[in-house]
Amino acid sequence: MSNSKECSTFVVMGASGDLAKKKIYPTLWQLFKKGLFPPNTRIVGYARSGLSIAQLKERVKPFLKIAADEEKKCDEFFASNEYVKGAYDEKEAFDNLAAKIWKLEQGYTAGNRLFYLALPPSVFAIVTSNIKLSCMSKSGWSRVIVEKPFGKDLESSEKLSSHLSSLFKEEEIYRIDHYLGKEMVQNLMVLRFANCILGPMWNRNYIENVVITFKEPFGTKGRGGYFDEFGMIRLDH
Repeated sequence: MSNSKECSTFVVMGASGDLAKKKIYPTLWQLFKKGLFPPNTRIVGYARSGLSIAQLKERVKPFLKIAADEEKKCDEFFASNEYVKGAYDEKEAFDNLAAKIWKLEQGYTAGNRLFYLALPPSVFAIVTSNIKLSCMSKSGWSRVIVEKPFGKDLESSEKLSSHLSSLFKEEEIYRIDHYLGKEMVQNLMVLRFANCILGPMWNRNYIENVVITFKEPFGTKGRGGYFDEFGMIRLDH
């Protein structure tokens, strides 16, 4: 059960990016409007781009799926948001982020902090190092959510895992893949094992090859760096 004397801060690292706009903020909106946020929760966006809350709202709102009677609720959602501009490789910028969070925690007995890395994998190491140095909660818990891809090969993946383990306890780290939340992906197990026709046949004895096709009604739109360095398969799976 949540303690009303505690507060929580959800920090979106990379708040101006594509992942945050299309996935993270829409998910936070759904949690907010359904009353699933812990009491006294604030959202802080952090990115290199300088954005006001009004500009952030303009970027994010088309992806929120807001019903006609939810405009007031949407205004309340963005009223719970803050935004901090800062570089990913400067400790002073993270000190500024920590000061913003600290101000939001005033008046509460404990402040919990969750950092979501909606960032290019190339900055995971420096960002997590700066979070550890400047932004860990002194009165509550701290958690770091790392989005895939976890490196571009075994060596880089193991290097990232070793780096994270040197900074945080295992219970403070969440490694996730938002793609696994898609309905079709979630239904693969049901399709495979609960279908009396496909079940007995869906194995190496009857399947010669598997073709995976990705179709989107838009281009890379700023995601070229991901595709160039990691490839489509690592990015979406």
